[in-house]
This record gives sequence, structure tokens and C-alpha cells, in this order.
Amino acid sequence: MGGVPATEIQMSTFPTSAISEPGDVFAQLASCQKLLTARDVAKILAISEKTVYSYVSRNMIPHYKIEANVRFRALEVADWLKHRAGVLRS
Repeated sequence: MGGVPATEIQMSTFPTSAISEPGDVFAQLASCQKLLTARDVAKILAISEKTVYSYVSRNMIPHYKIEANVRFRALEVADWLKHRAGVLRS
């Protein structure tokens, strides 16, 4: 069949164990190759899901809509967070 290979687009959620462990948010996001759900992003950023959806509705955070679902690429969220927080890393 045509289309994008399954290895390129993975819609599994971010492993819960990786989210709940303390550590660098940027390292967690950089290590994730899968699309994140709003719940995943909320856990990583320590904010509510409602806030994540509010950011989506105001187009404040990079996201993708797949039908009625919203998904996020981890590296784009990390870049967005760095820009919003004014963090400069090399």
C-alpha cells in the first residue's frame, strides 16, 4: 500500500514511566520519537490537560489534528518551550 511507512509516524503515547520520572523536560522530549497526546504534554509540562487544549484552541502550541484528535511532536514542543521560556541551549 502507498503512504507513509509505519516507522515514520507512530501514534503510540509517550511511556508513562518516562513522564513520571524526575529529570530534564528537554531530555525527555528529545528522546521521544512518538506523537504525544494532550495528556502526555500536560504531564511533561506539569500543567492541566485543559490548559493544553486551551493552548491548542488559541494556536499557541505546535500541534496536529487527526480527525478529532490532537497530537504533538515532542521535538516541536521542546522548541516551543525553549522559545516561550527564553531558554537558549547549544
